[in-house]
Amino acid sequence: MRRFDMPLGRKIGFLVAGGLVLLFALFGLLGVRLADDNAKRTADERLAVARLTVSFLDIEIAEQFEQLERAAAMAAGATDDVGDQRHILRDLLVSPEPFVASVFLTDRSGRLIWAEPPDSSDPGADLSAYAHVREPLATGARYASTVHGMGYGGHPTVVLAVPVPGYDGVPIGVVGAAIDPRHPALHSLIAATSQLGETGHAELVDQAGQVIVSSEPGRELGPAEHPGFFRGLQALNASGVGVTEPIGDEDPAERGQRHVMAFVPMVNAQWGLLLGGSEAEFLASTNRWLGQIALSGGLSLLVALGLVWATTRSVVRPVRVLTLASARIAAGDLATPVPRIGEGEVGALAEAFDEMRRDLSQAVEALAVEKSRYQGIVSSMADATFTTDARCRITEFNPAAEALTGRRAADVLGRPCHQAIELADARGSRVCQTNCALHPTAPLVSLAATKEVIKRRDGRPVPVATTRSAIRDLSGTAIGVVHVLRDVSADEEVSRLKDEFLATVSHELRTPLGFIKGYATTLLLPDGPRDEETTRRCLQVIVDASDELRDLVDNLLDMSRIGARALSIEPRPIRLAPIVRTAVEFARMRLRGRRLRDTVSSHLPLVAADARRVQQVLNNLLENALKYAPEGGTITVEAEARDGEIVVCVADQGPGIPVEDREGLFERFHRGKTARTQQIGGTGLGLAICKGIVEAHGGRIWCESPAPGRPAGEPPGAMLCFTLPIAPPNGRASRRKVRSAT
Repeated sequence: MRRFDMPLGRKIGFLVAGGLVLLFALFGLLGVRLADDNAKRTADERLAVARLTVSFLDIEIAEQFEQLERAAAMAAGATDDVGDQRHILRDLLVSPEPFVASVFLTDRSGRLIWAEPPDSSDPGADLSAYAHVREPLATGARYASTVHGMGYGGHPTVVLAVPVPGYDGVPIGVVGAAIDPRHPALHSLIAATSQLGETGHAELVDQAGQVIVSSEPGRELGPAEHPGFFRGLQALNASGVGVTEPIGDEDPAERGQRHVMAFVPMVNAQWGLLLGGSEAEFLASTNRWLGQIALSGGLSLLVALGLVWATTRSVVRPVRVLTLASARIAAGDLATPVPRIGEGEVGALAEAFDEMRRDLSQAVEALAVEKSRYQGIVSSMADATFTTDARCRITEFNPAAEALTGRRAADVLGRPCHQAIELADARGSRVCQTNCALHPTAPLVSLAATKEVIKRRDGRPVPVATTRSAIRDLSGTAIGVVHVLRDVSADEEVSRLKDEFLATVSHELRTPLGFIKGYATTLLLPDGPRDEETTRRCLQVIVDASDELRDLVDNLLDMSRIGARALSIEPRPIRLAPIVRTAVEFARMRLRGRRLRDTVSSHLPLVAADARRVQQVLNNLLENALKYAPEGGTITVEAEARDGEIVVCVADQGPGIPVEDREGLFERFHRGKTARTQQIGGTGLGLAICKGIVEAHGGRIWCESPAPGRPAGEPPGAMLCFTLPIAPPNGRASRRKVRSAT
């Protein structure tokens, strides 16, 4: 059947032609990608122009707001003198950039006190129905209105308004300024942004989707174009570039066309800039570029096919001879020389083949010697060492590796490393996917050890310090990897405990130390406070911060004693109710809008406990509840006698404790998901100390979430409970130490 095979020359011609066609296709695809990139870059440029324009507009609006707030502050100090207020507000109308068309002042009820120049509203008129008066009074914040035609002559106008601050922080009025969007500086800025093509246009739109100012005359006060494109971005306060829906009958001149638009929201007002132009104009240069690529590529393909057809006929016979010679070399025949056949490049190729055969024969002999030397070194190494080939299959596995992994060399040789050796990095990702030394960008030798975890055959994880080096050929291509693993279990545990301790303590020390340093420095300044009240206030802050440091040090010492099983308590018969009342009164000073309810009866049996330590537990539990209880929520302290012991519970109405956080809730340095996500302060020692103290009394401590009795649809809350033994009838109790470390 071989006589029906396609001739070699024709086969080479077809293969090369197919390669050229494929190359042309790839070239065309590259051209399309470049065209797409060009279009994206143009769109990004429009977005950048829009952002730059918005930044200028934001600066102007911010300056107007700041000027209004300065005027409001001065007007607040001149509440009894209308003349002074009028002089202050007139200054807004003579600024270097006269954007302000008029100004007004209202009282706390929204009634007009004064306006300049006078408009249709007389002094005393009720303006509270207007959003630019109502919103600053209600929120105490800046407000930028929608555009309306209430200016002189029905021209578009927007109002910037700020509250007049009272002594108690409650607004006592509103100062506002009517801004004329037709000001030449503002209008020319919008018009300039639209000069991105023949169809380019730009509009500044308000929060209701109406046009404040437009590069197209007559668009003001009307609905903005392309609301379906920008309303979603405006609601999210986000920037974006996109293609709009086809234009309908609202614009007969551009019916059916789509526009490429960019939208950028403002920061200091709920407005945004809409900028863009026709999609056809946007893509015109891209389409011309694609046409030129297709034409030049087609001509190049035709020329290349002709050259291939002419050259393949003279190459066929020498290539056949070299093919047979290469097949012998591939089969291991390094003794038979390669025939010298052909001229020019083909002859040089035949000579190179024969030289390669001789070099390969010498390299095989040298390789055998090197392999023997390498195997001796690897087998004698104390660290676990194994090697993998280019397909990640294990090729060597020394005795130290067998001891570390619990696997025999015979069981892993030839298997892929990700199946035989389970290695993961600190994030739990498989090492073969993250740290593979076969990656093209990997260094020749990795001197820095990486921290990883290896899973032994018995399932036990072992932390290791891993060093990997790529085995590369003379061309630099990675053909294998040497892995060296050192067991760092003990080092890892010591490092973890040190880092955990330092990070937690450093964070908690920084705040009180900062207060002490700041207020002490203030007192020592040459121009520092000299009156007794300010000095006492500064000293009180320093004392409070020092108490916080002392409490932190006491907690650390208590945690150290608990860990060393050396926490001493002095139990004696005591009443629980007075201790609870003391802790509750101390917590009331930090309620900050929360309610605290004490339901502990004074008729409970006596408990055998150390009063100071029990109050420490209650203080920690109430402090924990205060951190998580919402404003307006209630914290409840209750206790009851049950089965020979007193059960004390502290319940809050906060977000509750997730299931995954309950197991380690009372472990030292534990920080739950809620504390981390809401950035709630703490060292993670309070509940661990509570556990140590309660267990020292022979009691138990646990949590329940949701708290019992919480209605459906409300935050689940949490209830932390602990038990104390009821005092024996003889009233005796002995000093003892904690029996278990936390």
